[in-house]
Amino acid sequence: MTYYALTEIDSAIQRTRDLLWPFRKGVWLRLAVIALFVGFGGWFPQPTWSSDTEIFGDLAGFSAPTLPEEMLVILALILMVGLLGLLFWLIQSIIQFVFIDCIATKEISLTRTFGLRAGKGIRLLLFQAGLAILLLLLLGLLSLPILYAAGILSGPSIGFPIALLLLFMIPFFLLFVLFAALIQLITIDFVAPLMIRRDCGVLEGWRTFIRIQEGQWMQLIVYVLVRVLAALGTGIVILLLSLLVLAVIALPFIAIGLIGMMLLAAGNIVLLLLLAIPYLIIAIPAVLMVSVPFVTFFRTYSLQVLGRLSPDDALLT
Repeated sequence: MTYYALTEIDSAIQRTRDLLWPFRKGVWLRLAVIALFVGFGGWFPQPTWSSDTEIFGDLAGFSAPTLPEEMLVILALILMVGLLGLLFWLIQSIIQFVFIDCIATKEISLTRTFGLRAGKGIRLLLFQAGLAILLLLLLGLLSLPILYAAGILSGPSIGFPIALLLLFMIPFFLLFVLFAALIQLITIDFVAPLMIRRDCGVLEGWRTFIRIQEGQWMQLIVYVLVRVLAALGTGIVILLLSLLVLAVIALPFIAIGLIGMMLLAAGNIVLLLLLAIPYLIIAIPAVLMVSVPFVTFFRTYSLQVLGRLSPDDALLT
């Protein structure tokens, strides 16, 4: 049996090479912006506090600030971060479809189909948000018996340490994470292109994908395995190349910083801040451009495999 996940690797590499070479600065920079959203963005870590006293305990000695004012500032900051995160998530969802258009037409543009794909991006965002809420609710329901047995929910404690009970939750949590990652992978790699090809929503795209997969589920299993292994391998390569690029870019800034510290008796922190700003302006795009070939390959690869699974839904010609 021929597995498309294996046979289409060479074709995806060739298409990626044809798109990126010869080097064109505008194409690479636009793909670097796309990589910011589809390759590096999407999740915002939340700060973890062990207790409320650690947040406000140091303010006990101050008499001027009042708690309501502080809470308003904190709530405003949380709201601002939440809105920015939601905006980023929305743009990320739309860019997923724009990226497919770019690969399919070989015309790399951020604005050409952005408005056209906004509706599908919103549908994708709502689907992902709904899936996340559903999984969290299911995980919470599975956690209830454990929390009840531990006496946390005023139930009869059976004497197990809470740490041991939480340990039992880890396998369930890992299964939920793996399931969510699998759904996300299939949605982005296959369902999103089907939404464009069939001009449909997420659920209809999923129904179409399930119909396509009937009788050839081994193709999907092999694809997921190859895709995950390839992502792990390229992730390591991207990390090493990124560190190398960051180190090379840092060399002149380090030299300037050392000379400045020797010449200036004070103001070293100000000098470091002044050097950090141009360094980040150069380093961030450079690191994103390192990821361009890899991000482009994976998007091309998934479209190649989809075209073999269902020739009627092929977007690459």
